[in-house]
Amino acid sequence: MNPFLPNRPATAMLWLAALGAMAASVATLGVADRFLFLATGLWALAIVLLPVARDREYPLFSMWSFAALTVVLGVTLRGACLSFGFPDESRLDALFFLGHEPAFFFPAAGWLLLGLAMLTLGWMAIPFQRKNARKWDCDGGRLVAVALLLLAISSVATVWFIQRNGGLASGEWSAKRAVIPDLDLVGAGYESHGGLRFVASLAMFGHLLALVPVMSPATAPRNRVLLGALAVALLGVACLVPFYASLRTTVALNLVSSAAMIAIHSRPRTRLAVLSAAIAVALIGVWVMTALRPSNPNADREALAAPTFARIFEAAVINRNQIELPKTAHILNAVPEELPFQYGKTIARWALAPIPRSLWPDKPVIPPGPEIGRAVYGQRVAGVPPGMVAELDWNFGWPGIAVGSFGLGMLMRWLQARFFSRDDLLRTALFVAGPMTLGFEAIGSSLGSGLFRAALQTAVMAGLILLVKTRSAGESHTIRAAD
Repeated sequence: MNPFLPNRPATAMLWLAALGAMAASVATLGVADRFLFLATGLWALAIVLLPVARDREYPLFSMWSFAALTVVLGVTLRGACLSFGFPDESRLDALFFLGHEPAFFFPAAGWLLLGLAMLTLGWMAIPFQRKNARKWDCDGGRLVAVALLLLAISSVATVWFIQRNGGLASGEWSAKRAVIPDLDLVGAGYESHGGLRFVASLAMFGHLLALVPVMSPATAPRNRVLLGALAVALLGVACLVPFYASLRTTVALNLVSSAAMIAIHSRPRTRLAVLSAAIAVALIGVWVMTALRPSNPNADREALAAPTFARIFEAAVINRNQIELPKTAHILNAVPEELPFQYGKTIARWALAPIPRSLWPDKPVIPPGPEIGRAVYGQRVAGVPPGMVAELDWNFGWPGIAVGSFGLGMLMRWLQARFFSRDDLLRTALFVAGPMTLGFEAIGSSLGSGLFRAALQTAVMAGLILLVKTRSAGESHTIRAAD
């Protein structure tokens, strides 16, 4: 069997990253300490490439791939931009440096690399055994009925969300909605409409389910066309709310999840074509959404006139999202004076997220980002997600970085072995909908957010699968745990 990503290319990339990291480290000490960011980014890239290089049959759409993606965006690519001054010094200082010299970031670089190393060790620590599981089959009629019901529910929720957020009368087709007015929300009447956003997202679950019969060889060609049209409609509805709310990452992840569902059960060449198409569509969507953001009255004209790649690159890299060195340094420096130890509160309070603010007007702000924005960046209405290493230090100090990162790596590896399957379409739908992107959210944004979303989405998809599946009369088959 020819693997899609053999270990030789990954090993070559690992060696190139390590050699580049050594060269950048020497340059940091002997040429300019500004190369610290490039060196940290390349060392981080080498660390996350280790699990890929040791597995000849590494699955591209692995949980580890999404964990590595946030590291590449936030630490490697952003680190290169910081070292070489792209796009300009004033913007970099306002977003990242905050007036500090590179020497300020040296200690945080060590803690960041330690956290990523422990995460990687946790992923590689457990030699999972092969799991035997009975293949799931589904009832086609029930599956179509559930998909149509989800399409109807999500469509109604989408219309309601748009109406509750001002509709389209303002002419803003893609803009931030339900922005937090202030950290003190008591009596403010603030409503984020998170429940409506989630109900609208149910169309994505229906899309993944509709792809099951589309990809099944037992489905008649005529039925496959009709089901394909239903799957496309569900994907379109699933992207409407995030497009309207300018949630660029959500739109991109929806498209990549669809590609993952198809690619996991395709031949290597087909996987490459599917992934390339998904990336192209996602990039176009991100570009359009960036152009439509109303921060600048002429933003759409400027975006159409600017080079497409530059606009997309800046939207993805030049921001405070993802795990990164400068943000980690600022948060570590603020603990515990400006940011008192939380002892797990920023993670545990996500259990309160399902309670509507309409029922609990005094419910505290759940994401930790707004508090970091206030204490570290002097903001009142914008949130800055902490990332894994900074949040663990904020909660438990430096022991939390080592233990928490290692534990998250072990959890991700267990979930990968438990849910990933190349043979069972329904199990693939469960994997893609739930745990697949856990690392991207938990490492790059917030641990509590990542765990909460993965658990909620896994539970929802598992419930839907129970509605449509029937036990196959065939014998058990083997699911290989990703090495």
